[in-house]
Amino acid sequence: MTQVVFSTILGLCFGSFANVVVYRLPRGESVAKPSSYCPSCKVSLKWRDLLPVVSFLLLRGKCRYCKARIAWRYPAVEVLCAVLFVVMGHFVLFEMIAIPLWAWVFALICLALIDYDTLIIPDSLLIVALISGVGWLILTGTDVWWAFGGMLAGGLPLLVIDVLVRIFLKKPGFGFGDVKLMAVCGLFLGVSGVVSAYFIAFVAGGLYGGFLLYTGKARTGGYFAFAPFLCVGVVLAFLQIFELF
Repeated sequence: MTQVVFSTILGLCFGSFANVVVYRLPRGESVAKPSSYCPSCKVSLKWRDLLPVVSFLLLRGKCRYCKARIAWRYPAVEVLCAVLFVVMGHFVLFEMIAIPLWAWVFALICLALIDYDTLIIPDSLLIVALISGVGWLILTGTDVWWAFGGMLAGGLPLLVIDVLVRIFLKKPGFGFGDVKLMAVCGLFLGVSGVVSAYFIAFVAGGLYGGFLLYTGKARTGGYFAFAPFLCVGVVLAFLQIFELF
């Protein structure tokens, strides 16, 4: 129980930090300085305004100072991160092996949200995911060829599709960020896990794309963020591989 409580609190805190990263990184701002502030009135927030989930509920979803509404996404991200931290920590009995898994899912959450907002996948977060994958391999003693096969299976299909689209349709296909994302995640999944992740991502992404076309909400050029679906796919595939659900 103590480990679950610790993982929950840690996950909530990192979820709060993820919101900072998602807001500041695409804008070229430091994620460390200045301290957290309200995007509307720019007032620096006090510690009592920054308690994950709790502050949102106590403030009734509004800034204490300018009364601007706080998006529901902020507490949702904090809760999601906490849930994933607990699940991943439970899988490895809350030992040191949990650290690369926590860093991995943190990076995936940030990547998914930034891609959704901007259609950009920052290399800095991919590096965090890569280091997490290497740490995972070292701590678990996973076969290097198994991981290498996962990297190839993860990155190669999207790379081939992107090249073919550029050649025959004369426009960008999948962004290279998606290619690198799946290559890195292949370290955690192996070939079979990558296949499952792709299946989940393409089904979910296809349904979402169809919804956008049906409602007329498709973006100019017909592109939409695919990384969120890839991230959902790789996490579910990972949980499936290790029979966590």
